[in-house]
Amino acid sequence: MSSFGIYQIGTVKIEQEACYIEIHQSYLSGLRHIENFSHIFVLWWISMRDNPQDRLQLLAYPPKLEKEIETGVFSCRSPSRPNPIGLTKVKLIKVENDRLYIDRIDAIDGTPVVDIKPYLPGDTTKVAELRLPEWFNHLKE
Repeated sequence: MSSFGIYQIGTVKIEQEACYIEIHQSYLSGLRHIENFSHIFVLWWISMRDNPQDRLQLLAYPPKLEKEIETGVFSCRSPSRPNPIGLTKVKLIKVENDRLYIDRIDAIDGTPVVDIKPYLPGDTTKVAELRLPEWFNHLKE
């Protein structure tokens, strides 16, 4: 196996009146023209689950299901995984200096952000074209 580094480019900030990503000064030029996008993907480090035990866990029970079904971590969005990377598509509300104001994120305040990518029209799959295991079918509705 090979090893490589990941750099934290910012931090998730959640306050009563706002949710935003604060970008580190050294990465600000990478935001050029980001305000032209309505939605972005945020890749974040699931830092609360970055430990040897959670990194070795390969089976999990997906949350929000009517019945417990054990599945592989690559078949669900378990926070326990070999590389604890989270991914959320968010609406970009506005950009002010080093802050990207977003509508929401399924990370907690202080979570490290490792990358941002623009959401493009080709990134969408029509619901009718989706194939899901039966236990996730309720998400199509």
